Amino acid sequence: MTRWIAAALTALLLSTGTAIPAQAQSFGFGIFFGDEASDFHPERITCMTDRQIRDAVAARGYSNIALNVAMEKNIQVRATRDGWVYLLDFNFCTGRIEGRQQLRPAG
Repeated sequence: MTRWIAAALTALLLSTGTAIPAQAQSFGFGIFFGDEASDFHPERITCMTDRQIRDAVAARGYSNIALNVAMEKNIQVRATRDGWVYLLDFNFCTGRIEGRQQLRPAG
């Protein structure tokens, strides 16, 4: 009888132990507006095409735009502005430049 109770308690603890993390994760998800980074810069319904990426970067004053290989939702863009060549980290689902590195003078 004692073994049966011990086995039942062990099974109960194991089953509740696996359910607790899933409940904890879903509890705080999306309750408040503004608790996720995507709330501030929502993604478009469809991500941009290469042409739309080039147009969006050009609209920010860049020229000589070259696209690299896309990785997930970002693409590296090499572009020139104000006499400098930059490497841009462009999110083609939000349409934002998330990083910019000055490489060298344009020439």
